[in-house]
Amino acid sequence: MNRTEKSSMVDVLKEKFLKANAAFVTEYRGMTVETLGDLRKKVRAGKGEVKVIKNRLARIALKGSAFEDLATEFKGPVAIALSYGDPVPVAKALTEAISDTSPFKLRIGSLSGKFVQTKDIIALSKLPDRNTLLSMMLSALQGPTRNLATVLAAVPRDFANVLNAVKDQKGKQN
Repeated sequence: MNRTEKSSMVDVLKEKFLKANAAFVTEYRGMTVETLGDLRKKVRAGKGEVKVIKNRLARIALKGSAFEDLATEFKGPVAIALSYGDPVPVAKALTEAISDTSPFKLRIGSLSGKFVQTKDIIALSKLPDRNTLLSMMLSALQGPTRNLATVLAAVPRDFANVLNAVKDQKGKQN
């Protein structure tokens, strides 16, 4: 790779780092191409991407981004997973790839410039996604309003039922 190719690659990476809201540094050594391809598909479905990049180029591209502190983690063969939307689906895809038989490992992550350890990434992957959390919150907010409306509607409804019962009883007497 010549100097201009490296420079353009650094520019592309820098743009990706600036656009991302979460980054996860992983070790992929020993993974098959097929397994890594499956992981890439799952991460892409979660609005992210997995890139295997040269460490030196990654360190240069990280400068000026929210993930600048991750530069020290680029040692040995590593891949980086970037999330451009909700980081939960990307974290889920990464933690699903970890198993006793898989050589895949999570090293560290960064959410909006703050380090997160592997245990925190695993905890993040167990959270519901953003849309589910929003619907849960909306449901919790609607509950008291719905209950109040039900109680307020019960008074006239019960009054109407009593009047109806009195009418029916008077109709039977005549």
